[in-house]
Amino acid sequence: MSDPTEWEPNEDINIVPKGDMKLVQAGEICSGKGSIDFRWLPTPGYYFIIRGEDKKITPGDAVLNGNGIGTIDVTVRWIKNEGGNLICEGPLRGQFKYGDENGEIDYLHFFIPNFGINSNVPLPLEFITYKNWEVRLKQFKNIKSLFETLDKKGGYAFTYECLITYNGVSPFTWDQAQFLIGPLRLFLSFIRGAICSPLFFSGLKAGPDGENYIPVFGIHPKSSLPPKWPLSRWTASIPPLWCDEHSHQYLNDAFNRFMDFYTMGELASSNGDVNVFDHLEVILDTYFEASMVTFGTTVIMLTQSALEALASMQAEILMCGICFKYFSSKAISAENKIKWMLNNLHIPTYIPPEAKELQDYLNGKGLARPLNGVRAITYFRNAIIHGNAESLHRIFGTSEDPVPSEEAMNKTIILGRMYCRVSYLASDKAEIV
Repeated sequence: MSDPTEWEPNEDINIVPKGDMKLVQAGEICSGKGSIDFRWLPTPGYYFIIRGEDKKITPGDAVLNGNGIGTIDVTVRWIKNEGGNLICEGPLRGQFKYGDENGEIDYLHFFIPNFGINSNVPLPLEFITYKNWEVRLKQFKNIKSLFETLDKKGGYAFTYECLITYNGVSPFTWDQAQFLIGPLRLFLSFIRGAICSPLFFSGLKAGPDGENYIPVFGIHPKSSLPPKWPLSRWTASIPPLWCDEHSHQYLNDAFNRFMDFYTMGELASSNGDVNVFDHLEVILDTYFEASMVTFGTTVIMLTQSALEALASMQAEILMCGICFKYFSSKAISAENKIKWMLNNLHIPTYIPPEAKELQDYLNGKGLARPLNGVRAITYFRNAIIHGNAESLHRIFGTSEDPVPSEEAMNKTIILGRMYCRVSYLASDKAEIV
């Protein structure tokens, strides 16, 4: 693999250097020089390219063979003939790895793309711990220039490298460390406000000097690991990082809560019950997706969906069977469910002075009091879901509106995302009903 300090935003990264490979499809074998890259476009993931003899290869499933990569399932997506040679390219469908996956290691190493925003001030989170495990995060030295390029052009760039260690630097195996990866992906994405998964896992052994690391294995990719989840392209719509306002201990406690949810989920799954971690993952993926879409109407729908799902998860944990059944019925509106959760968590719902434009907009709509943030979310969401000539005025506005409807919707989106984030962070303060 090339030197990560030289990686530029959106640049293809060579994973397997050019070498002899074979592409096999329905009895046809195309032999030639092939390589494997990690590409950001058209979709972040691992792609192969092989230049070989002109065979009857067609778009579709195939198998790629080569020294050091074994046999990998691939999809042939692009084909062209150039000077008598066939050039085939496409994404990998299977895993490839090198080294001894079962060997003991001292460090599990990986990278994170598009993580962090304030390049001038490092995150207050240089390491996080869970029981005897430690995850160390180190931002790239050129992170400032990386962010400047991303702000101008968008896209993707690796910004942090990380190490996982156990009990100081005690040996462990890949299998023993894997349980951290899912919660870590969700936690880092939660901090970022958009999906930024760990990538390029490699197991390292400390050398005789304790510093020069010896590679034991590398793994790319696996169905339970990225890039199963779509990475979030860098855009201006993703809100500023909020976690620099909190202490390291507070953020570490938040990570441990993700791990607790994961442990609860594993226990529930073993008993045949609903997996609470999967529930949380679906909720937060909806929250992340709201950062990746273009239209404010879609963002509001996704944000309310995430809030209502969070309220249901809280209710299921805290309420008795009869109360939860009533809470889940149509007798309780989505607005009241969300208000119950926020009130239970002692999260204020009033519209703050910073969102005065939203308050001014709602004042002229004849809505029942109080005109809070939850009412604003459901007001716009209902106009989208039950769209008719009258309700669509809520979205597109009228000449009588004191402020543009787009501005009011933007303030609503900011409040809604804040409710999602704070509701999770305050979940340990919920009160049993």
